[in-house]
Amino acid sequence: MDALIVIPAETPNSVNKYTKWLEIGIYALIVLVSQSVATILGKLYYNKGGKSTWLISLTETIAFPILLIPMIFNCTNNNNNKIPNLEYHDSKSPSLMTKLFIYVFLGFLVGVGCGLFSIGLLHLPASTFSLISSSQLAFNVLFSLFMKLEKVTPLIANSIALVTISSLLLALDSSNKASSSSSLSNHHNAIGFICTLIASALFGLLFSLTDLLFRKFFKKNTLREFMDVIICQSFFATCIILIGLFASKEWRNLKTEMNNFELGRLAYVMILIWISVCWQLYTYCLLGLIMKVSAVFANVITTLSAPLIPIMSVIIFNDKMSGVKAISIVLAIWGFSSYVYQQYLDELNHKGDCNVIEDESTDRQTTSI
Repeated sequence: MDALIVIPAETPNSVNKYTKWLEIGIYALIVLVSQSVATILGKLYYNKGGKSTWLISLTETIAFPILLIPMIFNCTNNNNNKIPNLEYHDSKSPSLMTKLFIYVFLGFLVGVGCGLFSIGLLHLPASTFSLISSSQLAFNVLFSLFMKLEKVTPLIANSIALVTISSLLLALDSSNKASSSSSLSNHHNAIGFICTLIASALFGLLFSLTDLLFRKFFKKNTLREFMDVIICQSFFATCIILIGLFASKEWRNLKTEMNNFELGRLAYVMILIWISVCWQLYTYCLLGLIMKVSAVFANVITTLSAPLIPIMSVIIFNDKMSGVKAISIVLAIWGFSSYVYQQYLDELNHKGDCNVIEDESTDRQTTSI
């Protein structure tokens, strides 16, 4: 008698799991590419004669109407689509004034963070700027721990420590180089480092607050509500940056700056346009990662750009790759890997818990029969 071979068919859950991780992979790839390209183009703007930090800040938010396209498309087809990775709590829907306050506050964080990042990019090499920005992961984890969104594990603690050490090494390396150069260079390096570090802290706080709001505050937790928050905060951030642009009177020099741009007027406009588009792609896909996994995981993906941007900077801008920068890159990757492995363990534990629950349910049904 021939042996009967049973080939298990893929269950809907396994198909959904593969689809989920395929989407996460696409989001992560777009986040890495768009963030790297936007940073490199921003540094190219400065290197070729651009001087307006407010203008570069504006490019990070002003193209937010692009997000209306996927919002309308997704919300038309899945108007009640829930954010899958969040635990829901019964709470009253926030009032209009409360929502307005939240939008303005988050927009303020985004506007200030973009401004500080632009100043940091002006005064630091793109490679150093990118590696210091990776400290955003450590800040995000710390804020998430404080808000009880994450649990302290040895791997998470290791990730925070490695990313922090990576940034500290760059700070020491910059100070040592500046001490042997002019006091003006020392001043610029200090400004760039401090602004980039504060901006990283602000965006780490922003992601943790966004995660917290959709876990414990907003009632519907739908994709539509999620997109509303992002678009509104981008709108208010754009307003804040525009106020800064006109109050600083930098707008008066933009026409002269464009005419004197080394690569020409067309290149000047195209660089600004593509920076804006890249940052909106980055924002949308980053939100996808927050929605499908967590805010900390989204920050981990952005940290992965730490080794990419320095390599691109060496090729495009002839940045020097010192031994300290190389060590910082290794530490940043190590910190990233540590957190990803923790996510993998959490996924296995969650799968094991689900299997136990299913087995207990099956046993109860069998007993009742």
